[in-house]
Amino acid sequence: MKEIIYLDTNLVNSLLAQKNAGLVTKLVNENSESDSNAEGGFDQTATSVSGGVSTLIKAGANHSAIANENYNIVFSRSNRNLIETALDDYSLDLLLQELEGNKLLKTSDFQDGDFVFAVGKLDFFDFEQLKNVFTFDEVEDILPEYDEFKKLQSKYKREKNNTRKEQLKSKISHNGWNNLESIRSMSAYFERLFPSSNLAKVSNTISVLPKEFMKVPTAQLGLMQLSGRQIKILGICSSTFDEQTPSDLSMMANSMEVLKKAPTAILTIMLDSFGLVSSGDYLIRPIAIYYEG
Repeated sequence: MKEIIYLDTNLVNSLLAQKNAGLVTKLVNENSESDSNAEGGFDQTATSVSGGVSTLIKAGANHSAIANENYNIVFSRSNRNLIETALDDYSLDLLLQELEGNKLLKTSDFQDGDFVFAVGKLDFFDFEQLKNVFTFDEVEDILPEYDEFKKLQSKYKREKNNTRKEQLKSKISHNGWNNLESIRSMSAYFERLFPSSNLAKVSNTISVLPKEFMKVPTAQLGLMQLSGRQIKILGICSSTFDEQTPSDLSMMANSMEVLKKAPTAILTIMLDSFGLVSSGDYLIRPIAIYYEG
């Protein structure tokens, strides 16, 4: 059984459509049952009043007041079960069978355009969550020694003497809270680079995951990373990180080269700075990420 973490249903259906000359047909069976119960009743109450018109003319008159109550109670229950015989995860199984049957899956030495299948430990990054976690404005009063760190920062900004300023800078850089604030800044920047997306690393592959195709809440997935289980990824190889950190940025002098390569170069530098990629890693367009037991 698969425990699916991420599934790009659009890409799965697109690939199946190309292989099978059409989309997988979804058969829907509908079961409907209805129970009803009705009760009816009628209650009547009569009241009589006698009286005379005058002392000369005596007559008897009766007035009846009738109170009627009708009630009808109907209880109905409808239970509809929609059963789809070709669910998204079943479509994934069909795609895997198709790729394996045609020997299109590769597990190493990927080339651009290859169907990639890799197994390894999951490292998952939700930069929006990271940015929020490392924003301490609401809880700074209860964090140990955080107020002292803020005082150091404030003192550094006010200090005019270069020697003392360097000393304060050194103290700040060696403070653990400074590392956490660096992570917050990095997360805010990555959130702009990968809007509405997460990042995942499995083995020597790294993938950008649009949040719309995530099948597990971020908070839960963060805890699942603590497990020792191996996770599987199916995707398409987009490119290879041939150079861990670009050393020659002379191409920045050419405006056309800047437009084409600068975003990728800056992105690679950022990913490398935080140890997220290494030379020889592969950028993968993910199709599915899942545990299998």
